[in-house]
Amino acid sequence: MKWLDLVTGGYASLIVYAVAAAAIAAVLGYTYHAGASNKDAEWTLKYNQREVQITEAYNAEVSRQAQANALAKALEAKRLAELEAENVALELKIKELSDEADADPDRDRVCLSDGSRLRIDSIH
Repeated sequence: MKWLDLVTGGYASLIVYAVAAAAIAAVLGYTYHAGASNKDAEWTLKYNQREVQITEAYNAEVSRQAQANALAKALEAKRLAELEAENVALELKIKELSDEADADPDRDRVCLSDGSRLRIDSIH
């Protein structure tokens, strides 16, 4: 240390402290950046995992909605077929009753005959 003091003109201890402080700052800086880099990688991984979960949840919901819509369409088609069958049966009943009314000998009477009353009651 004496030779450094001799070379630097008495500033050897100041230079040693400055070098020590610089070394400490370098170690701290390296540790900070290494930790930040590690944290960045960790958060990037967490973010990517969360994005995958969101995408999976979205796809599951879209699939669920598509299945629900398909089921609703199938039920709708079934109900429409039932209504069509009921409508055809009702039209046949109306045609049958209309033919009976046309064949009724009392169709021109002012009041209803027993056959007319029974035809009207059979609609209910």
